[in-house]
Amino acid sequence: MKKDNNFYALILAGGSGLRFWPASRESLPKQFVDLTGSGKTLIQETFVRINKIIKTKNIFISTNEKYKNLVLTQIPKVNSNNLICEPLKRNTAPSILYASLKINQINQKAKLIVLPSDHYIEKLNEFYKNVEHAFSVSKHNHLITFGVNPKFPSTNYGYIKVSNTRESFQKVLRFTEKPSMQLAENFLRSDMYFWNSGIFVWSTETILNAFEKLEPSMIKIFKSNLKNFDSTNEIHFFQNIFPKIKALSIDYSILEKAENTYVIKSNFEWSDLGTWESLFENLSKKSHKKNINIGFKDKYLNSSTGNIMFSDEKKLIMLDGLQDHIVVNNSEMLIIIPRKKIESIQKLRNAIIKKFGNELK
Repeated sequence: MKKDNNFYALILAGGSGLRFWPASRESLPKQFVDLTGSGKTLIQETFVRINKIIKTKNIFISTNEKYKNLVLTQIPKVNSNNLICEPLKRNTAPSILYASLKINQINQKAKLIVLPSDHYIEKLNEFYKNVEHAFSVSKHNHLITFGVNPKFPSTNYGYIKVSNTRESFQKVLRFTEKPSMQLAENFLRSDMYFWNSGIFVWSTETILNAFEKLEPSMIKIFKSNLKNFDSTNEIHFFQNIFPKIKALSIDYSILEKAENTYVIKSNFEWSDLGTWESLFENLSKKSHKKNINIGFKDKYLNSSTGNIMFSDEKKLIMLDGLQDHIVVNNSEMLIIIPRKKIESIQKLRNAIIKKFGNELK
């Protein structure tokens, strides 16, 4: 795929990744951690992946102000003017709107791919083909999302209803965000639902027109700041005006309401790496190993299977007869819990913070 001057990318990197605690912490969220054992953090993998088809000068990153130095350290190639730092979380709609306005001022012919910084993607040749297809059809004023064939009933993913999942490109009929387990099971049995990948392609003109129609008050506020882009006055906007903006997802505010939303069936392997369990499933499938080891220098695993082990310190780990557990080690704590209790991590985190202090967030 040719690196076109009109093609841009926005990487969303403001999440906290609390479900990967304690490997992912408030001070170092999962997108800035090497969770796959590749030698690169998730945001570095995302940047390298999209930089194959998008020019470096056309890649923008949206993150929280407190992660600015992390981004610049891990992605030194990014232009500092292409880094959008928000003072607090306001979900994806404000982030995408701000970046779209900024990019549209640079190039009114811009076509934009929006992608999270913490996704796992394999079969990159298929990914690039799908993206090229999306850029080609985005000229027809379409809002494009990528649909993934569901592999299991998930209550953590959003779903896209279509006429038939065998079609490669079609109009979206309906979005459903994080359904109940019963509903997710019904979706899986149907041939009318994709997982919503959270990766989008559109022209900046098309998405801005959608905001004008569906979120006019929000875009009015943002447009009042157009003249301040890349100036010292931009700080005033983020400190005094941005916090007053309502938090909205791009799915809820725009895509679910728009009449020009279409989906491309994804031919690449995808996971949002939302939990330790999804990480184990993806890495074990790729490596065909009974245990997943990330970061530990050496290991002795006697009759131990189904474990995922993560460490940010190079040391020996010895397991004897341990089955289906998560082992997380860092300089401050060692946590060992059964994989079947994965949903208890949030409660465990809250209990540890309450007992030992906020420095363990």
